[in-house]
Amino acid sequence: MSAARPLPLLRALAVTAALPLLLTACGYGSEAKKDDDKAQVAATGDKKLSAAEVRIGYFPNLTHATALVGLQEGLIEKELNGTKVKPQSFNAGPSEIEALNGGSLD
Repeated sequence: MSAARPLPLLRALAVTAALPLLLTACGYGSEAKKDDDKAQVAATGDKKLSAAEVRIGYFPNLTHATALVGLQEGLIEKELNGTKVKPQSFNAGPSEIEALNGGSLD
């Protein structure tokens, strides 16, 4: 009789673990349409950027490799319709936050 007991217990644990995920996924459906409209406007690129230069900070590590390749190949400036990108590398998060708060980064 003890061998039959773990199966219902495991099933109950699986349902209990899955229930919050299912409820979370269903909770934000009504707001999605409003955000989609904004995303479509941003994706079309109809609006011109007003800044002549954008100052960005990054960490020179593997997690930012995609952005570094985009900078090196000029893809980011192309997507920003010719806005100049001024990159600055940081070794740690606190120094980048200081630069953001001080206005050195956009």
